[in-house]
Amino acid sequence: MLSLIRNDQDIQESEEQLLLQDIIREGRIAPHFQPIVDLFSGEVFAYEVLTRCEEPFSNPSRMFACAREWNMSWELENACRTSALERITGFMPEMKDMHFFLNVSPYIFNDPRFVSGTTLASLQNLGLNSRNIVFEITETASVSDYQKFEGLIRYYKNQGFQVALDDFGAGHSGMVTLVAMTPHFLKIDMALVQGIGNSAYKQKLVRAIVSFAREVDAACIAEGIEDFEDLETLHRLGVQYGQGFLIGRPVPQPAEPNPVMLEGLYRMIHHKTRWRFAVDESLSGMVVKPRTYKLEEITCEDLDLIFRKDSGLDHVVILDRKKAYCLIPRRHFYSVIGGRYGYSLFQRKFAETLGKTEMLCLNEHVDLRTTGRLAMDRRQEDLYDPVVIIGNEGEFVGTITMKQVIHKAFDMEIRIATCSNPLTQLPGNLIIGVWLEEAVRSPDFCVIYCDLDNFKAYNDAYGFSRGDEALRLTARILNEFVQQHCPLSRLGHIGGDDFIIVSETSVTEDLLDELCRSFDQFRIQLFSDEDAQRGWYSTTNRKGRKVSVPLVSLSLAVVTGANFSGDIHPGQLGQTAAMIKNKVKSRNIETGTSGYLVDRRGFR
Repeated sequence: MLSLIRNDQDIQESEEQLLLQDIIREGRIAPHFQPIVDLFSGEVFAYEVLTRCEEPFSNPSRMFACAREWNMSWELENACRTSALERITGFMPEMKDMHFFLNVSPYIFNDPRFVSGTTLASLQNLGLNSRNIVFEITETASVSDYQKFEGLIRYYKNQGFQVALDDFGAGHSGMVTLVAMTPHFLKIDMALVQGIGNSAYKQKLVRAIVSFAREVDAACIAEGIEDFEDLETLHRLGVQYGQGFLIGRPVPQPAEPNPVMLEGLYRMIHHKTRWRFAVDESLSGMVVKPRTYKLEEITCEDLDLIFRKDSGLDHVVILDRKKAYCLIPRRHFYSVIGGRYGYSLFQRKFAETLGKTEMLCLNEHVDLRTTGRLAMDRRQEDLYDPVVIIGNEGEFVGTITMKQVIHKAFDMEIRIATCSNPLTQLPGNLIIGVWLEEAVRSPDFCVIYCDLDNFKAYNDAYGFSRGDEALRLTARILNEFVQQHCPLSRLGHIGGDDFIIVSETSVTEDLLDELCRSFDQFRIQLFSDEDAQRGWYSTTNRKGRKVSVPLVSLSLAVVTGANFSGDIHPGQLGQTAAMIKNKVKSRNIETGTSGYLVDRRGFR
């Protein structure tokens, strides 16, 4: 019986092997395209080309595993790559500035047949350019000869190709592969991406990856994004590009991203600029409309005359209908035509021939700090190019020069410093007032007044220096809570031991419980081991008597939009919170633990 089953399996495997040979020989492979989106502009940056095939190879992982087992890896990957390049050729010239990510296994990348078949000349014969192609090297397969591998990477980079390291953080020999590749893109594995909105550990790890990528002039792409909470967290952590089913599924033709996702992404961009500080750090007030020309409207000779007549003209933008096609900075223009034969070669050609199509394009709602960071993360030769600003539909809005960004950032830092609490560096009352005025416009707003219980007694017993330490610890706990659970909320320091969290959306009681538990867990750092263990400490009251005081706890007085109807003055929020704060403080002092009270009353 077992031999019959084994024979049937052998027959099936033999038939599947012949079928795969036929599929490869006849090119019955269907490339699919999944969008990779810039999370700071909403624009499609690239498409990853994925392989799809008929049954029983509808699962690509199984198909490639079978190909390896049957010694057909080179033939299959070559067929996939050929099919992909042929399809990409059909999208030209409309998508001549688009990037396409092609998956390549390290052992195929090392194959001499790959090197001879994937050259700049072979691409040009198809009407493609090396800047269109990004070789995506999967990290899950090991590299046997890193010295040879590094040499091949350098060879392709010198031809203008870019490389991406796939599955970063989850594959085999990741760090060694990273050093050998020095990739242009780090694709963060979906194991780190999915659920990141609820994982402080993953957030810290991805933040470290983003920081490292900046240091080595690489860009991060988050793979496997499937829900808005993860998308918002990745956006907040500074991941520039995203890919996943939420953004767009693989389809036979390059398609626009999911419109629902784009709407949510634009909302995130807009929220991020709406005040964490009461100083104007949005880009809208800085945008300048430069000189623009249509495609094939102006030659290099004409542009040379324009630049010579207007010495203050820093750059021009070439438009393709309503969208920016390319940027032509003065410095770049003359670096190209200023050579011995440059002018004679280009004077009759249209100006866009010399334009930079790979511009830094940002949505008009992106904040100044993000703009400065992304601008300074560019290549050395692009470092001081203007930033192109676009609207939600991708339409050209204007540009911002780096001189504007630097001046504005310097001015903003001064104003932030004057409005912040010197001890905790959190925004103070002037900024908080702006937040409250904004919050009351939302029907679901939530304001949490945070107050330390028994703080004066703690100061008397342990000293003002330890009191300052207690305030800094409280600020750190509250800030981590906001960053992890309420990213659209804002944290301020009213003064003394009073803090405030202002949110335009509701905060669940489960989260309030978690905040109280977190504070009670960390407060023991403020006390001696003896006091922390018994849960109280001794001090002298105003009458000179020794008294026992419970450990410092945190009182949360919560006021929501449900408490009010009609127009609300921000001052009403403080009055309402004061009514309930005493109740929650009394309860906390009795129990010796932190707690909250949500006001259920309604006011007109």
